[in-house]
Amino acid sequence: MYDDEPISSFVFSNDETTQTFHHQWFAQGQMHECTTCYSSIHADEPPSQHWLRGGEASQGLQLTKQQQAVLDIIEARQIETFFFCDESSKDKLDHFMGETCARGVPELLRWMFQNNTVAVEFSLACYVNSMDQVLIFQSGSLRVDHHYDVDESVGVVYELLMQRIENYLHCSSEYGMAECSITRLRVQVKRIRVDAESQPAESVHFPLPLQLKQEEGLSTTTTSESELASLRSAYLKHFRECNGYFPPNMRVNLYGLQQCKTTKELYVVPYHVSETLQQLPNKNFLILNNIMGQFQRLHELSTPVKSIERDPLGSPMKDLHCRRCRTQFSRSSKLHIHQKLRCGQDFSVDSMHADIVEIYEQCLPISRSVFQYACYGITKPKTVMRKGQFVPIECDWRSECSVKVQHGPCVVISNAQHSSPCKFY
Repeated sequence: MYDDEPISSFVFSNDETTQTFHHQWFAQGQMHECTTCYSSIHADEPPSQHWLRGGEASQGLQLTKQQQAVLDIIEARQIETFFFCDESSKDKLDHFMGETCARGVPELLRWMFQNNTVAVEFSLACYVNSMDQVLIFQSGSLRVDHHYDVDESVGVVYELLMQRIENYLHCSSEYGMAECSITRLRVQVKRIRVDAESQPAESVHFPLPLQLKQEEGLSTTTTSESELASLRSAYLKHFRECNGYFPPNMRVNLYGLQQCKTTKELYVVPYHVSETLQQLPNKNFLILNNIMGQFQRLHELSTPVKSIERDPLGSPMKDLHCRRCRTQFSRSSKLHIHQKLRCGQDFSVDSMHADIVEIYEQCLPISRSVFQYACYGITKPKTVMRKGQFVPIECDWRSECSVKVQHGPCVVISNAQHSSPCKFY
């Protein structure tokens, strides 16, 4: 949303009866008041009540009955390939792809983090209509280890793909960006899961989000396993039975994670802060939850967490750039993702034959109300017809063409027509 990186501050203010939390950021020369990160509680209540009433508990992914039914089918059929399509996006090259990568693809990947999924690997392929040919630009595969990293990961892949498209058209095509469009986007997803019955949650490594992992002082551990297990039990007991009210003799500081819905920043907030009665300071722990808001583990912090505040008129942010390609970045987490993708070195471009018809049987249609554009899950290898001959192949979808639904869950893809996808009834 903003050209330069927002400089954020997270502020608690108190009066006689009320404790208020709000988020401000400085960007493009102006101070902005966040409308999504705001909470007010009684002055005598613990800070955990901010997040239990309107914060992290409400940020967990909540699926409707229809969405849960679709996810159940995805799991039952082991669907790993999806494609988004829209025949109306002819006005701008990146209109459909930009909107889908901003909303549809991240939402799909967040779905995949359900049901004991600890990480996902995904790749994107987009189909560029360049007058008399169709070019298929394919990204490399990227592993996402935390659901809070989904938006940035898709964003970096999208930027690299658009860069490759622009460079290719500039160097190898007689047509410019204005004469091209993208109406097809394929997502390949692989889920990395754990067996909840045979592998207890305590033995699973749940990583930090990249935005926190890059910070200093978040990785030192001095607490024994027995102490950590005792603290974990006490936390869960009071969370369930006392709704976040912890006893004063619980001599630790607990923090939670929040994500701003506007700027997509992650920030750490106090959950339970205990008075220090001994010479040694209290230990500090970060509460990590899964995408549903369910507890995963406590992560020990080496130092107390403070809000990230910088003087807008002070020194600039640290210069972040890739040593290989010299690309500049606003966050170290984005640079890390870019480096995992090896600057797009594994990205590829291909073209398709003009006389291909592809048939996908037993596809899963996903309502437009979920992802904005038509989305289909692919359950079987496609069948290709070329010049009257049907040939089953294993390769990915390589045809820019219309999508039609025939006789239920069967999708036919052909260059012969360019009508919009039919709806399921």
